[in-house]
Amino acid sequence: MRMLNKNQRFHWLMLLPACLFLCVFLLAPLVMMSVLSFRDVDSMMNTLQTYSFAQYMQVFTTDAYVKAIGSTVWVAIKTTVICLLMAYPAAYVLVKAPNRRLRAFFYILLVSPLLTSVVIRTFAWIVLLSQNGLINGVLLDLHIIREPLSMLWNMNAVMVAYVQVMLPFAVLPIAASLTDINHHLRQASMSLGAGRIRTFFRITLPLTIPGVITGAIIVFSLAAGSYITPLLVGGRMQPLLPLSIYQQVMQVYHLPLAAAMAFTLLVFVLVVVSLLSYLLKRWEARLHA
Repeated sequence: MRMLNKNQRFHWLMLLPACLFLCVFLLAPLVMMSVLSFRDVDSMMNTLQTYSFAQYMQVFTTDAYVKAIGSTVWVAIKTTVICLLMAYPAAYVLVKAPNRRLRAFFYILLVSPLLTSVVIRTFAWIVLLSQNGLINGVLLDLHIIREPLSMLWNMNAVMVAYVQVMLPFAVLPIAASLTDINHHLRQASMSLGAGRIRTFFRITLPLTIPGVITGAIIVFSLAAGSYITPLLVGGRMQPLLPLSIYQQVMQVYHLPLAAAMAFTLLVFVLVVVSLLSYLLKRWEARLHA
């Protein structure tokens, strides 16, 4: 018992620096921003010492902000679905590579974009999709189109850039789930008469659902809170809540309203993540039942 207490104290001592860091740089700013979101402002956008729900009322009664909330959640959901549909085959190929060298090459190919700044990757899409960019240039040279296509400054461009940026975060959890599957289970299923397709849907897919849900949580959270990618590719007029927050902070300097928007976005993300986490726990309980 004494040794156990010593181990517990040692573990808490090791966690102390990380806990202090989170308290100072995460919890404290969240509390300060929460207080700020209830502050009133005067006609010059100066923050007053009085408190009210005026900022939240403005968020939920202004059509533009309500549309931005809906668009943000919907775009994040679509990005998550597209990433998962593309990530599962990629993860399967990654895990089932015939040799270690090819598997290592696939992992390097997957992770290498994460070593590059999101801003650089987003500017690369501008080079590709602009009217004088590579795609329009190739199509014009092949006489497929007569004039350049407008592929930038719209939500479709934002979705394409989102998927490219978020895809590795969906592939890695699914690949980890595929790696953890005991290969004897598939062999037993096929030895009992099940074909490859039936084995996949009865054995492989159910066992990888935790990885799919984990990838969905990561992708949805990142897509809902991203503002650099839609700002550069879609333009600042896109109806997305992170862009509205950016405008209120950097252009209007309405800090209480920006804080209220930020907490609104945080609540919506937490609701979706909580639902996905609940599904994850239920599915894992079902697997281990």
